[in-house]
Amino acid sequence: MPRPTQNRRQPMKDSDDLRRVRDEDPYFAGTLAKGLLILQTFVSDPRAHANSEFATKLGLPRPTVSRLCRTLLAMGFLDHDERLDRYFIGPAAVALCYPYVINTPLLAMLRPAMQQLADRIEGAVSVGVTNDLDVVYLETCAHEGGTLKRPGVGAVRGIVETAMGRAWLAQLPAGERQEFLARVKRERPEEHARCLEGVRESVANYGKRGFAINLGDSGFGVLAAGAAARVRYGPRRLLFNCAVPGFHWKKSQLLDTIGPGLVQLVGAADRQSGLR
Repeated sequence: MPRPTQNRRQPMKDSDDLRRVRDEDPYFAGTLAKGLLILQTFVSDPRAHANSEFATKLGLPRPTVSRLCRTLLAMGFLDHDERLDRYFIGPAAVALCYPYVINTPLLAMLRPAMQQLADRIEGAVSVGVTNDLDVVYLETCAHEGGTLKRPGVGAVRGIVETAMGRAWLAQLPAGERQEFLARVKRERPEEHARCLEGVRESVANYGKRGFAINLGDSGFGVLAAGAAARVRYGPRRLLFNCAVPGFHWKKSQLLDTIGPGLVQLVGAADRQSGLR
């Protein structure tokens, strides 16, 4: 059996994608993947779903969906509302994430410095990793009296929408970056159009500044700086984001104060791991 590698990971959203991957890889477990597709539905649409909705969205036969949901329910990955006859995500799915989060490298050491920076700027400092076209947040330290909405553990944002995602893009070889952006344009055209100028600005200036920026084009009304650590969690770099309310800060302050403060934090992380 061939060894799995990060490069083998392929985006899958429905039964057509599953068939494509199964045709390419005889070791691919299609039934398992179908169950995971059901769970994955809640990432983009966290409300409760009926069997018929899963079947339509994923292109799966309704009897197959019914069996999969019953199995996931028995294992605690789904819960069922009998009154509505709909499924929602179960506690076992939350528990499954816990080992990944608590093993984030250096997080316990960095949390005080993250909180200190968040308090100083009256914003939020987060750490995350990439997953396909998105960034997944693993931790956020926020100013207690701030007005900024705090992205919780497991929150998902598009890579091109976030300063930390743009920092990751700036580290890619030019060819890989263009391939990635072409895929975003194909699969998320509105997101690509809204963020492309900001992505280009960040990539062009990352080497000089040491951080990427977001001037509110993600649509959340925030300004942010992002930097990629050299520290890795498995095959993925740790990415750091520092966000502040857009009505309270200006671009000049983002460039002169917030970004450099984040670079210091990321530099400390790299030094702690012996990478600088």
